[in-house]
Amino acid sequence: MITLNIVNFGAKADGETDSTKAFLSAWNRACSSTTPTTIYVPLGRNWLFFYDVDGASLIGGVLDGQGTGLWACKRSGETCPSGSTIDNVKVQGVKVSAAGNTTNTDGIHVQHSSSVTILNSNIATGDDFISIGPGTTNLWIQNIACGPGHGISVGSLGKEFKEPGVQNVTVKTVTFTGTANGVRIKSWGDLATDLQGTSFSNMLPWLMTKIPLLLTQIIAPIKRIVLVSGVEISNIMYQDIHGTSATQVAVKMNCSPKYPCTRISLEDVMLTYENRNAVASCTHAGGITSGVIQPKNCFLKNSIRARGGA
Repeated sequence: MITLNIVNFGAKADGETDSTKAFLSAWNRACSSTTPTTIYVPLGRNWLFFYDVDGASLIGGVLDGQGTGLWACKRSGETCPSGSTIDNVKVQGVKVSAAGNTTNTDGIHVQHSSSVTILNSNIATGDDFISIGPGTTNLWIQNIACGPGHGISVGSLGKEFKEPGVQNVTVKTVTFTGTANGVRIKSWGDLATDLQGTSFSNMLPWLMTKIPLLLTQIIAPIKRIVLVSGVEISNIMYQDIHGTSATQVAVKMNCSPKYPCTRISLEDVMLTYENRNAVASCTHAGGITSGVIQPKNCFLKNSIRARGGA
């Protein structure tokens, strides 16, 4: 095993010096080696940007997201670091930490990417723990401890014209502690995309999560009147979800009259609210249930559309 220290290639970990050439030199040396090679990055401050990488692992270390600097850059109108399309990536054993009162601090954001797996991680933020944007397919999330923060969110979808949809997302075995929401799906009004084949299972939204199950299909952008959503949401499963809601409405599905939420499945959902019964609220949402359901199902039986509370 060969270890290459980027300092020996000219990198300076002062947060100001551009160490791109040092990283590239170390990377080229590693790629040309016939022996397994590790690139060692000592403690310091650097921007890390990965592009067109295949077969790499990032193991250990602490990454400072530099959120304050990034948002200052965005507000300035300058060109700032951004994400890339990624495929076949595993994120495992990650701890993300941000204060609960911070804004725009998503823990992990996945967008325009396929076959991403996120496992065995602990995430605390002031925004979404994991946010799932347009163009995401075959995403698997499992064994995540969350709190504080807003929840695991699909969306917001439908913000751009003819935006790619989200398909085949699985969220399994997640614990939410003191969060604003549990799992939620959210979309903008009037523009078109689609969401299909998503399942949430083995959820524990305990210790007073605000609304464990939240599906809101109509979000009105500032300074624009929006009447209906063009986002089609279908084939969503909520399975084996247990916990306590901080509000009496523990399940809320507010969908579009133009494109109602269809084929929503609830199986063994048990949510409580203090010493009173929790309730569910559905608008333009239809589907089926099985097993024990609490709060009482708010769908019309075997219908694609439903109105009213539990």
